[in-house]
This record gives sequence, C-alpha cells and structure tokens, in this order.
Amino acid sequence: MLSEGELAELGSRGFALEIVDVEDTKQLALRDLENPALSPLTVDFLSGAMKQRFKTGTSKSEPLAKALGLRGFEHPPTVLDATAGLGTDAFIMSGMGCRVRAIEKSAAIHALLEDGLARLRAGVWAEPWISTAARLRFERGDAVEIMKRLDQRSRTDIVYLDPMFPEESHSKSALPKRTMQIFRRLLGAGDDEAALFDAAMRAAKARVVVKRPPQAPPISGKPTHQVEGKTARFDVYVITR
Repeated sequence: MLSEGELAELGSRGFALEIVDVEDTKQLALRDLENPALSPLTVDFLSGAMKQRFKTGTSKSEPLAKALGLRGFEHPPTVLDATAGLGTDAFIMSGMGCRVRAIEKSAAIHALLEDGLARLRAGVWAEPWISTAARLRFERGDAVEIMKRLDQRSRTDIVYLDPMFPEESHSKSALPKRTMQIFRRLLGAGDDEAALFDAAMRAAKARVVVKRPPQAPPISGKPTHQVEGKTARFDVYVITR
C-alpha cells in the first residue's frame, strides 16, 4: 500500500484511493476528485470484458503472439513488460504461456494492479486461469533503471513496450482517452522513449516488441518486421548479437 507521503502526493494531483463494491466484490479504486461523477478506476482481471478478451486474445495466431514470436521458442519465453499500465497486455501474454514481469512506475496504479492480481489468484478455480495467475507478477519501479541492472544471467527473452508519448496522437494505444488523461496527471508528459528503447534493447535476449498506433512512426530506426493488428501495430526488433 502507499505510504502517507505517497497518499498526500496523490491527493495533490487530484486523486484518492478507496475501496468500492463492484458486483458484490470489494475492489481498490482510484477516484478522480476533480471529476467526482466519473466512475473510479479499478483493475479487474475477472470481469466479463476481460474474460472475453482472454478467450479471443490468447491464441497464438493473434497479432500479439506473432509479434512475440511464440512459435519460435522451445519453451515459454520470459517477458518483461516495461510499461504495465492497467495490466491488460501483461495478463494476455501470461495467458499465452509467457512468464511475465510487468513494471509500473505509478505507485497508485501499481496498487490497483496488485489488488487485481490478488483477486484473480483468490477467485480462480480452473485452468487456464490458475496457471495464468501464477505466471504473472507486477513490480513497482522505473523500468529503465530496472533493465539497466539486468546482467547476462538475468536478462529476459522479450521486452514489451507500449510507451506513453507526449503527443496526444501518439497516446498509449491500449488505453481509453479518460484513462490516458489519468496517467498523464499521475506521471507527467510521457516516457523518455529513447532511454526506454535503448534499455530494452540491452535487456532482451531475443527481441523487443513495441506496440504502436497504426499511423505512428517507429520508436527507433527500422524494425526487423511489423505485425499489423486491428487497432495497433507491433514493431519487432530481433536481437542479433
């Protein structure tokens, strides 16, 4: 949970954490104090919408699975999701069989992720939910600094990036507009994309996958190849060293 200082900082940005009831389930929620009429933000991996996303999005024929190159690994790969956000992509990658370590910089969002994961682990009763929950973990921190500290033995097979950009047209592709605005108020203008990408290229053993809006330019240089999805594009940088 957040410290008193972190809660005070959160309040200065116009937010508060509280417990809410959602379909008879108590969930940690982020309340927007500047817009009290809006529904609070929660992370619920067992919601109907998320279950549907899981059913349709975890096939190895999906664009994300192709971008990760899952068919090319003898064993399920390790993935470092350096931009966890609300955890949807990390959850889906775990459902594909990957072991996912997802990093989130915001203390408040990380608290929501941990709450959602705890309820997922408490509520699952059958496969594939049990194994998915076991393969997923969230960590709070600066992803660039974490990736810089990885040595040869601790590097990950894949680094996944869905960065938040300063320009509205380049917004984090996985997030709705209101959620994107919340992230901007919590974290500022956006990620240092150059530092994020450079650290990712050093941390990955096999490839870096960058999720991009369809018309946005690549984050850096020319990707090895691209995989087009319905609402996003995945730029793949294969590591050749």
